[in-house]
Amino acid sequence: MYYLRHLKIKLVAFLAIVIAILLILLPIKLSAANGVAQGYKVSGNILAGMSVSLLGDTLHAANQDNQDNLLGVAVLQDQVAVSLSTNPDQAQVVTSGVASTFVCNLNGDIKNGDQLVPSPLSGVLMKATEAGRAMGSAQQDFSATNAGTQTRDVTTKDGTKKQTTLGTIQILVARNDFTPKAADVPKALLPFQSVFTGAAGHDVSVPRTIIAVAIFAVAVIASMVILYSGVSNGIRSIGRNPLSKGEIYLGLLQVFGVVVLILAIALTIMLLIIRG
Repeated sequence: MYYLRHLKIKLVAFLAIVIAILLILLPIKLSAANGVAQGYKVSGNILAGMSVSLLGDTLHAANQDNQDNLLGVAVLQDQVAVSLSTNPDQAQVVTSGVASTFVCNLNGDIKNGDQLVPSPLSGVLMKATEAGRAMGSAQQDFSATNAGTQTRDVTTKDGTKKQTTLGTIQILVARNDFTPKAADVPKALLPFQSVFTGAAGHDVSVPRTIIAVAIFAVAVIASMVILYSGVSNGIRSIGRNPLSKGEIYLGLLQVFGVVVLILAIALTIMLLIIRG
């Protein structure tokens, strides 16, 4: 009865942790699968897929001059899960969630998780390399080898003429202030940072990535030690006293519960760190 009572307490605690994790992850999943759009008045020719800025109460194609007023991505009515306006004379704009967007590789090839900012081409985003207002993060890689691309000539801010490749990818619209990293991300951390960026919906800094990975490593090591110790002691106990097999199995079940609880708590803390 002692083991059973404590097992029930641990199972209740475990279920509480699982529910908390689901509540944290649910908004991420919803925002990654759906777009929320609102209608706005339009200035000029706004095409579906263009990034846009709001000046006053009117939409303009996003560019480097109106970067501080970024709003979202223009879409067709049937491309959004939730529309806050049904006025056919207004453009629908996804301001939160995933949308298909025009991008170019003027600042280099785009990797999944890169922050995106307006380029010299109106309505087209590029990889962020300098501090400024960003539209959100890429959800796909993009380079000149992507299907459906085209080439454009561009004049940059300093007057230099360059050629760039234009296409579309999925991005997570989550406006934020982008600040370049102080140092390149170590290669060993790149897979973790890519996952963390996708989960957080924004660029995760190197220090936060290191802390989250450290917590994960400690939780895994602690779980392995506890699991090994519990199983090893259980096997020896059964060998010494076969009649206590039932209680020993119950104790092993508790050990498994503790391991799952440790991993669940570690995951919750990691999510709080990368989303902070």
